[in-house]
Amino acid sequence: MKKWYLLSLIYMGLGIYLSIVAYQAPLIKITLQQQNDQWIVELPYYKKWASEHNIEVGDIVLDVDGIQVDDSPMVLLVGSIRAANELTIEKQDGTIKKIEVLHRDLLEQFYLHVVLPIGYFIISLGATLYLYKGHRKIESIKWLVIFMLMVALTYLSSVASSKANFIGNIVNSGSIILTPLTLLQFLKSYYNYLHIKWSFIKRIEALYILPIVSLILCSIEILYPSMRSIISLILLATSFLLFSFPLSILLYSYYKERTVQLRLLILSVILPFSPFLLLFVLPEVLWQRPILQAEYSILFVLLIPFCFMFLRVTERLFDIHYYITRTNYYLMATAILTVWLYIGLYFLLEKESSWEIVFFLFISILLFFYIKEKADVKYRNILFTPKGNTIRQLSRAINQMSEAYKVEELLAILKQEAIKHLEIENIEIVAFDEKERKMPVCYTIESEQIQQLQVGEVIKLSNEYVALIHQEPHIKRLLLIEHRNVIRLKDEELLWLKLLLKYTESTIESLKKIEELLQELRNVQQTAEQEPVWLKKLVWLKVEQEKYYVAQELHDTVLQNLTHLTREMSLLLENDAAISVQGLYQQMQNNVQDLRSYCETLKPPVLDKLGLTVALSQLAQQVSNKANFKLSTTFERVYLQNEQLPLVIYRIVQELLNNALKHSEAEKVTLSLQEVDEGFELIYEDDGIGCTLEQMLQTDSLGIRGIRERVEAFNGKCRIVTNINEGVFIHIIIEGHEEDD
Repeated sequence: MKKWYLLSLIYMGLGIYLSIVAYQAPLIKITLQQQNDQWIVELPYYKKWASEHNIEVGDIVLDVDGIQVDDSPMVLLVGSIRAANELTIEKQDGTIKKIEVLHRDLLEQFYLHVVLPIGYFIISLGATLYLYKGHRKIESIKWLVIFMLMVALTYLSSVASSKANFIGNIVNSGSIILTPLTLLQFLKSYYNYLHIKWSFIKRIEALYILPIVSLILCSIEILYPSMRSIISLILLATSFLLFSFPLSILLYSYYKERTVQLRLLILSVILPFSPFLLLFVLPEVLWQRPILQAEYSILFVLLIPFCFMFLRVTERLFDIHYYITRTNYYLMATAILTVWLYIGLYFLLEKESSWEIVFFLFISILLFFYIKEKADVKYRNILFTPKGNTIRQLSRAINQMSEAYKVEELLAILKQEAIKHLEIENIEIVAFDEKERKMPVCYTIESEQIQQLQVGEVIKLSNEYVALIHQEPHIKRLLLIEHRNVIRLKDEELLWLKLLLKYTESTIESLKKIEELLQELRNVQQTAEQEPVWLKKLVWLKVEQEKYYVAQELHDTVLQNLTHLTREMSLLLENDAAISVQGLYQQMQNNVQDLRSYCETLKPPVLDKLGLTVALSQLAQQVSNKANFKLSTTFERVYLQNEQLPLVIYRIVQELLNNALKHSEAEKVTLSLQEVDEGFELIYEDDGIGCTLEQMLQTDSLGIRGIRERVEAFNGKCRIVTNINEGVFIHIIIEGHEEDD
């Protein structure tokens, strides 16, 4: 701890000293040329100021701040006057002139080289204190604070360095190399916090030799001023390479992970540094001609403390993108209305007619509200919620939860969806025992607060949000979202959570009813008692439904044919028409065959007599004789312990082939059956017209629902892949060992 206090004092001391240097003498940057032991003005940087004070090219500089120019270390070192409070020059006509240099005469340099660097240093100190307060145990926060402080020190020391200050030059040479290294350390610790694998530079500590090398180069520069430009280019090139590491790591990681945290981190780091690196450092290193001078390109670095003040990296990054897009949306709407009103009032005010102005304003505002209503609907994803359409997110969560068959599964999905949507890791679901009045985990929640909670209600306490999911006679299930005073759920997020909790509560009630029915069935199975009334009714309704389907099929086929035969026979008896007896005989043969086929369909006798393999082969042959497609089958002999499975397989194959005949319009159909783990695997595939999966499941006539019900009744799995004009692929697998339920 003493080490950190000492480093803090040194840092503050350097900041105060560099701030004094920045303010002490205005920056004027007058390039000189030595001729005949005289220092001649070659090029003034601030030409307007030089013109106002009658400083011209060719004037002789006699002294700077009361020191003869030949004795000035700054002039001897860099060959120019970087900063001064007073100049004495000799004009070309021999006139001696003293010039007082004031900040108020050089407002541009005063803001760029005094106000902004010192202000940025103070703002960075405040931002780092804000981030560090209460989060000092988080490793990534420590490195973020060090990185921000190094950026501020580099910015401030660059001003002193530009004035040829010895300490400023040393501090700037070391900090410009140390800053990207601290950024690398921050990214490494933050990746660890986000559970993202760090597979880049393993030993960043080894690179800390580079700041020491930069200090050595700075010392060489003092001893050999002629090498100043070369050493400056080396330091800038090294800094550019070091900065390229963390920036490329961020871009690569976002390309792989696509997380919100990385996206906003890119905006906070790459956006501020890109102008300085691409418009100043890189052109200066390559061509010694920057596109944008350092004092202007470095201004974007001012965004860093503000970005990280908003991007709360302790729990989740503050969704600044949401507020930026919403602000842009309102600014655009306001700008359009302002331009419209300005144009209208510009022409109406010339007429000096008040009623026309009132009418124009009334119509304009009315149209504005109408257009804004339409725009709000179209752009609701950026106006109302930072995560896209809340309804769409809620629908996705409900679809996930609808797949749960047990309460524990449902609660696990609820927790995962809350973590994903709210972007908060510390979310727990706990059970509160009203008898013992204690929580199973350490949370500071009073039992009285829990007693007052209603189902679906969300309240904010000192350290967490608390919501009641479900209430049982003596147990309350609670959803706890830890915020530790750094997270505030927005209105859209609270609404999303409340709706999801309401759905969860009703689903839990339904699942409990299902579990009670299953338990009742188990009890009936174990005690061999008479079946419950509701089960008898369910079976009776199912049998009646099957009877209806059989009756409908007979009515539409055999009965219609028999009716036709009856009419033909009546005509034959009356001798009113020439009727072919051979034709009538053939139709009756067909009807007999159809009736036999229906009987075999309802109860296939060949299945009991000859076995499953022969029954399937005969069924495939019958379908192949009727079909317009080529049928390829592979039926392996399977050994099944469950006596009901052969009939299940036969019914499934029968339904699949019937669908192929009626609906597929295929040219080729393949069907295979093989044994797996005391069960079977059935694969069907055709190259027909196909359909969407939703259409297939919604159409009762396709029989797919019945197939899935049979498979699920035996704890099997049924996977269907289909699309329009892409055929149908169905994969069914049932293992022999059944669960008790």
